[in-house]
Amino acid sequence: MNPVRAVLPVLLSLSVTAHAQVAPPCALANIVDDGAYSTLTIGQYSEADQDDASYTWAECRAAKLRKELAAFPMLSARMDGLRKQYREMRALEGQLAGIRAGGGTLFSHAVPRTYPLLEDQLLGLSALARSPLGARTGQLYSRKIAQATADHIAYVLTLQTFKPDPDLVSSAYNPQEWKVAVNRYEALGLAIMKTLGSRGDAATALGYSILNSTTFGAGDPF
Repeated sequence: MNPVRAVLPVLLSLSVTAHAQVAPPCALANIVDDGAYSTLTIGQYSEADQDDASYTWAECRAAKLRKELAAFPMLSARMDGLRKQYREMRALEGQLAGIRAGGGTLFSHAVPRTYPLLEDQLLGLSALARSPLGARTGQLYSRKIAQATADHIAYVLTLQTFKPDPDLVSSAYNPQEWKVAVNRYEALGLAIMKTLGSRGDAATALGYSILNSTTFGAGDPF
């Protein structure tokens, strides 16, 4: 027998087996947490690969949540809207922190790595919104909402009053661009609070808490 013909079926078999062992991204992401997903999908570590793993895991979980909310189209649309707004806030937090620091890739890499936590938070929020537990009101929830609002306002105020050290001013800082970014950040926060409302219940309190799961603090020294 031709030795090539003898070996070929074995090679084909190994190839099929190898492909079968590589799970589609969302099949894996939907059954393991983001840390495990990174472990199982990143070969030789790089910052870009970690960014991609975090982003992919979050996108898979977002798609999974949409399927779970198929019978609740209004809630699904609200979660999609909040996701988009919260992600933009996280991106602005990274951008503004990078400007304060005078640049650096650390700040852009941090943004997609906040997405898995956000998906966990949105999953909990959507579950509460469908549960009688989410509609429970109480002074604790009202205080949580008031505190989250105050913390967010303080964060925005810190950004608005930021003045770079004259000795450390870099090309990364442009006063006009800074103002535009901060104004956008403030507008996003107001839009989210309008969506969430002010009812002192558990679901609303959780939604407000996400406002302050920031990528970086407004006054973090770098």
